Amino acid sequence: MPFSDTPAELLIRLVDAPDHPYPRDIIQEMIDRQEEMTPALLEVLTDATQRPEHYLKGGNWKLVTFASYLLAQFRVTAAFKPLCTLLAGPEDTIDELFGDMITGDMGNILASVYDGDDAPLRALVENTKVYEYVRGSSATLCYQCLLVEGKISREALEAYATELLGGKLGRKPGVFWDCWTVLCADLGFASTVPLIQKAIDKNLCDPWFYGLKELIESAGNGGNEDWKDFTGLIDDTIQETSWWATWEKPDEQEDGDEDDQFEDWESPLLDTYTPESTTVVRATPKVGRNDPCPCGSGKKHKKCCGAV
Repeated sequence: MPFSDTPAELLIRLVDAPDHPYPRDIIQEMIDRQEEMTPALLEVLTDATQRPEHYLKGGNWKLVTFASYLLAQFRVTAAFKPLCTLLAGPEDTIDELFGDMITGDMGNILASVYDGDDAPLRALVENTKVYEYVRGSSATLCYQCLLVEGKISREALEAYATELLGGKLGRKPGVFWDCWTVLCADLGFASTVPLIQKAIDKNLCDPWFYGLKELIESAGNGGNEDWKDFTGLIDDTIQETSWWATWEKPDEQEDGDEDDQFEDWESPLLDTYTPESTTVVRATPKVGRNDPCPCGSGKKHKKCCGAV
């Protein structure tokens, strides 16, 4: 049976979809129409690099969110560079646009669309103006995924981590220092032990984040296998996103959610469109990064367990 909507019209339906329930039928149709949808989804990411603020309005965030997941599921390597470009944007914009994806699946998404050239990813990591959770959480998880997938060698990753800890991360403390020293510890990069110790001595690492003694011991004694539990490529967009609190009924959502007003997506694929107003709630996991961490540390989740 032929589909009645064009790809652009299907994207409009996604933006216009109510908060509850999860728009499973729309996402499944996009998956079923992979070949048709791919150019439209790539267009979303490209457009977002030029006017990210547009995708902060109303339900437009869903376009970037699902474009990222679906292109990852489809293994569209053409998405890697625009996604890296988008992630280099202002901290507040990236935090609002992607929310907990940054400390969640973004590394897996980047690895899923990786085109074989990690220069754009390195540029993110080494740019001190880039959001610290992108430089840390997203980038380290991406590299770990690439290592598991055999797309980067252990030797190459250890050499790059050595460069970063040796100076390319900069000399200001931040979650990126925590994430990269943890990567070295988890993977047992013994050659980085002196650099980790130096970072500890200069207070570049958060002592609570991992445990400074444990960092040195793990890096020097072969690391561990726990980090592999978080690696893997995106294979099922619906499975990865359908559990989000966004899709719950309003009376089930956590306090503090704010309603936004819908604004249409302006696309050259569709000449005109006049949307109806609808209420949209931003996508956040069960524990938001601005909520207290459930571990009891007293820190915000995004500065604690949510950072890796």
